[in-house]
Amino acid sequence: MTQEATNSMNEKLHDEAVRWHVRMESDTASEADWIAFTEWLEADDLHRQAYDSVENIQIAIDLGTATEEQIAAPAPALDDVVPKSSVIDASQRFGRAKSWTMAAAALAAMIMLVVGLRNFGAPEYGVQEYTTGKGEQRLVALADGTTVQLNTDSKIKVMFDGEARRTELAYGQAIYSVAKDTDRPFFVEMGESAVRVVGTKFDILRHAKKVQVTVAEGIVEFSPNKETPAQNKPRLTVGNQLVHGEGTADISITQVDAERFLAWQKGYLEYEDAPLTKVVADLNRYFPTPIRLSGAAGALKFSGIIRTSDEHDALLMLSAGLPVHIETFADEIVITAASQGD
Repeated sequence: MTQEATNSMNEKLHDEAVRWHVRMESDTASEADWIAFTEWLEADDLHRQAYDSVENIQIAIDLGTATEEQIAAPAPALDDVVPKSSVIDASQRFGRAKSWTMAAAALAAMIMLVVGLRNFGAPEYGVQEYTTGKGEQRLVALADGTTVQLNTDSKIKVMFDGEARRTELAYGQAIYSVAKDTDRPFFVEMGESAVRVVGTKFDILRHAKKVQVTVAEGIVEFSPNKETPAQNKPRLTVGNQLVHGEGTADISITQVDAERFLAWQKGYLEYEDAPLTKVVADLNRYFPTPIRLSGAAGALKFSGIIRTSDEHDALLMLSAGLPVHIETFADEIVITAASQGD
């Protein structure tokens, strides 16, 4: 391929990415748009790279760190993607100032979300609750074809109506495999925060005042609270993991091996250079006898697989992979770091 052809292809991808970026941040984006956007994004790694590039330009502009080259990035005509009645001026969107159209769109999206979440507790079709105890797992099939696999010590509420599919993760962990429905978006609420999807597979862990969202398929939109404007809601794609401190503005997003974080559904936990404090916190969600770290043991890191079917076996796997002593008492299990002479 000639350099001219390569440049032409790059410009075409950039134009497509800009169109999708503007379209998905407008207040006219429908559930069908979400599905089409997901399919475009996952069709080719180059699509994802182009979209990430556009997102990075927008972030740089918002922070005031954009270069002249970024600001001058060409913007395509949008009539074929966004109806004329709702066109957002892309030159303003990628200029130094926000357009009033975008502000109005963000406000409209925020109002729609707040109104929707206010009705969260009053669905037309009643409320169903599903729970698991320590060491239990449960697969729940919902009326729309969605399946939810609950991990140990978890609780969800399901509240569907004719306009939306709303659920709540009260505590614990669950994997959602959401059936596509262009007429009714799917929401999962966790306290003040929420995620919105159309059709996808993702894991949510809500524990110790933190929310962790890991995406295995599709796209998830995260709202840290009900007042978050549309343009400030991060969108997560395959392999993205978001961690949010409940009641705070703290959000971090990293790239992970999603299947490793969903391994619990197969009866084991998989770690790679994980702090022992994290491993023990996970095990304490599964077993009745609490495990406590003593002294320098908290500084150790663990890599390996731990089965969650039996506490004794789990401790054996820990001791096989780490220089530790494990003592079992009537009301707790204590792990201490072994001395150099041991």
